Amino acid sequence: MVTAASTALLWLDNLSEHYRGGFRRRLMYVPIVAGPLVAAAGVVTAVTGGRHGGRTFGVLSAAQTGIALIGFVKHQRAILKKPGADEPRGFLFHAWYGPPVAAPLQYLGLGLMGLMSTVSHPVAAPLLARVPVNRLMRVFTALNIPPLWGEIGYLHARGAFQNPAQWIPVVTLPVAGAVSALAAASGSDRARTAAMAASAWTTLLGVAGTGFHLYGLHRRYGGYDRRSFLFNWLNGPPAPAPLQMVGLGLIGLAAERRSVS
Repeated sequence: MVTAASTALLWLDNLSEHYRGGFRRRLMYVPIVAGPLVAAAGVVTAVTGGRHGGRTFGVLSAAQTGIALIGFVKHQRAILKKPGADEPRGFLFHAWYGPPVAAPLQYLGLGLMGLMSTVSHPVAAPLLARVPVNRLMRVFTALNIPPLWGEIGYLHARGAFQNPAQWIPVVTLPVAGAVSALAAASGSDRARTAAMAASAWTTLLGVAGTGFHLYGLHRRYGGYDRRSFLFNWLNGPPAPAPLQMVGLGLIGLAAERRSVS
């Protein structure tokens, strides 16, 4: 269920960014079509306890993993095809203003977690005997924070940190990721408590960041007026982007819930 919700939250941001790019390439439609299918299959699988939709969810999660890898390669190729990208300064310029370098890798983590959730118990038992589910979820959170942090850092730097609050996720997200990694390596109660606090903080950051971004849209010329809303939505701060932190925070909290139960 958490994987499905996180996919839906990421999809909102992906839809906004690809629409902003005008869907210049047909492949840009692929994650937009696949995202709702993965989320729907995940919800059905979770609600029915795996009795229905599990195999479909597993196949779609595998496809999502492939889409993430292809998207990552396509983003790099799109940057390298720009004029002057063969020189260091040109490459940095196009990487700065072109398609987000690491953004597709967030789908990679969700696809892998979806696959993990559909593995049958007899197959997963040897691994789970060594590494419990809650630790695997902490590892997932720790591994998915760096690409998200990189995207937030470069987008906020591109916005020249006009609001001092833009520094908060840049400074604190690596700490949350380190705490999750530490909790994954250690099974102590103190590490689990710290991981729970870090996940709650990540969720709070996502909610607060969404509020800041929506307020930033409101401050633009025309604000939420229907005649200028779409323009401001596409050219202002990406409103759905912070929701990805909400998704990661929920996964981290689910890991601690699992460890308690």
